[in-house]
Amino acid sequence: MVYISAYIDFGCYEEALSLFISMKNEGLKEDERTISIMLSTCGKFADGLRKGKSLHAHAIKCRMKMDVSLGNALLSMYAELNCVEAVQKVFAKLRNLNVISWNTTILALAHSKMRSEAWQLFGVMQKSEFKPNSYTIISILATCEDETCLNVGRSIHGFVVKHGIEVNLSLNTILTDMYMNCGDEASARTLFESCTNRDLISWNSMIANYINDNQVHEALLLFNCMISEVEPNPVTIINVLSSYTDLANLPQGQCLHAYVIRRHSSLGFNLSLANAFVTMYARCGSMQNAKKIFDTLPRRNIISWNAMITGYRMHGRGYDAILAFLQMLEDGYQPNGVTFLSVMSACSHSGLIEKGLELFQSMIQDFNITPELAHYGCVVDLLGRGGRLDEAREFIKSMPIEPDASVWRALLSACRVNYNTKLAENIFEKLVELEPMNPGNYVLLSNIYAAAGRWLEVRQIRTWLKEKGLNKPPGISWIVVRSQVHYFTAGDMSHLQSDKIYANLNSLLSTIKENGYVPDLCWILHDEGEYG
Repeated sequence: MVYISAYIDFGCYEEALSLFISMKNEGLKEDERTISIMLSTCGKFADGLRKGKSLHAHAIKCRMKMDVSLGNALLSMYAELNCVEAVQKVFAKLRNLNVISWNTTILALAHSKMRSEAWQLFGVMQKSEFKPNSYTIISILATCEDETCLNVGRSIHGFVVKHGIEVNLSLNTILTDMYMNCGDEASARTLFESCTNRDLISWNSMIANYINDNQVHEALLLFNCMISEVEPNPVTIINVLSSYTDLANLPQGQCLHAYVIRRHSSLGFNLSLANAFVTMYARCGSMQNAKKIFDTLPRRNIISWNAMITGYRMHGRGYDAILAFLQMLEDGYQPNGVTFLSVMSACSHSGLIEKGLELFQSMIQDFNITPELAHYGCVVDLLGRGGRLDEAREFIKSMPIEPDASVWRALLSACRVNYNTKLAENIFEKLVELEPMNPGNYVLLSNIYAAAGRWLEVRQIRTWLKEKGLNKPPGISWIVVRSQVHYFTAGDMSHLQSDKIYANLNSLLSTIKENGYVPDLCWILHDEGEYG
């Protein structure tokens, strides 16, 4: 058993399993401790649940004593493998319990979104001989995920104070997360700032909370404070970088890249971090820098390739996306569903219709990847852009899964390009059934009628929107200049420099018209902003 434990400690799970099987074949009898140790490895195998159930059955067959150690090992195994029903059954049958048994079961319920069951068990525990500790509180706080749980979260925090439960660093961090998730930023910030022994996890958690709450400015201010107290790790940088990526803030992304290069000795090479920078540069339009990082990677994974292919797709470089895909295959990497979605979409936006359809068939036949709704929607878009509307509709009918609104909307968009109002009306009926309160569908049909010059129908749709009280917010564009984000909508005059902006815009329009550009005004007769 010592050798089995040693293999597990070094992460050699296959070897540990082989040794366990050899031990049984040689007639050596395993005990409760051996089974407990082997149960801890089940989560490392693809068929871990099957192995765990086999070990559980073996323990019962051999009439092993279900002591607290073996019982907790079973609870932990089933919890790790998200088999909450088994966790509940094991917990209910155990005669020997300790605080760990309660904590493991409460956490399993919380992670399975069984909020009321977790709260109920927490209440039963309070009345038992086992008193909650800081890890119990961490487990029950996992149920507090949004504003509806704020009062419960406050009550749990009050319970901690009332019963003198130690607020260690982990519990302080979880309490902070709870308040942020439940919309009480003030309490979260008070807890965070009152903690005198904040560590890297505390800082990373708080920064991630701000980013998830779309408070990018606060996250960046906190990052600047953090670097004077603790050394950031790749998780920190990835979190901060994600905000620059979402805003397409190339200058700040470059500054962060320079910071990482200066700190190279402490941060070291990290593939996830490198992939994050490839993604940032690609989404910010700097494919040259994205490729420069990509080409210098000492090793790559599928995420690296997907970042490059997606970048080419975003910028309409369909041929480059296909070349990257082919190079990926040549280098021995196995594509996944995201890879095919990116390269197929790149084909769609670059007019490479047949190639995109060919890739869809290859995904199924050559790589045994089951298409998701997004892939089917992409095929509909490909067929629609190729003017093959009837074929697109037949494709939707032949889908093995029920099409959602995004699939039908792809076909409706194709009707706009091909001026097919009759088909558009039929598809619109489907969309209204699926999304009766989505104003975007009404606006899309209105634009199809406007392009066809059917103004009576346009007015009818406008009336429907008013009767239903629907508004479609206008699209927003933004640009970052000297770390300040400037937002714009169609016809927006709120910016302080609107006069200069529109003067430059008119100058550009005049220049391109002088060079032969003729605008196609049919697409903007009834723009989405009109319904905002």
